[in-house]
Amino acid sequence: MEQIVLKVPPGKIFIKDGRCPNNCSLMNKDKLLSGKPVVTTLVRLKGDTGTMHFNAFYGIFEYETDLDPQQGDVVDLYCPHCGTALSVPEKCTMCHVHMFAIHLPDGGEIRACPKVGCRNHQLTIVDLDAQFAEFYNEERRPKM
Repeated sequence: MEQIVLKVPPGKIFIKDGRCPNNCSLMNKDKLLSGKPVVTTLVRLKGDTGTMHFNAFYGIFEYETDLDPQQGDVVDLYCPHCGTALSVPEKCTMCHVHMFAIHLPDGGEIRACPKVGCRNHQLTIVDLDAQFAEFYNEERRPKM
């Protein structure tokens, strides 16, 4: 498969439908960041379990949690519905810890480093037209 690298300014793409590997929705309409629903996961840190809410705008590293992660801590993330781990075999090229993935419609995904403070992340789009239809409303959709 051919790979194309696009640079997208932070906050320009909103993730409307993020899922775990078992297809459970990670979207939470009851919690808002930047005025929009968040991606919610279970989080484990140093033996404690809590909830972590991520801003669903791609490239915005805002989150809220009921735990107290410190710079450099590595969190383990899980689906809040089925408990499946979100980690993937791929390691962060900067921190060398296993990345985690949020699955998008039509085979796309977001991968990110679970180390607090690391901003290594990537967006994979498999079906460009379908993904742009999800990310943008029709009047802002790029013409391909």
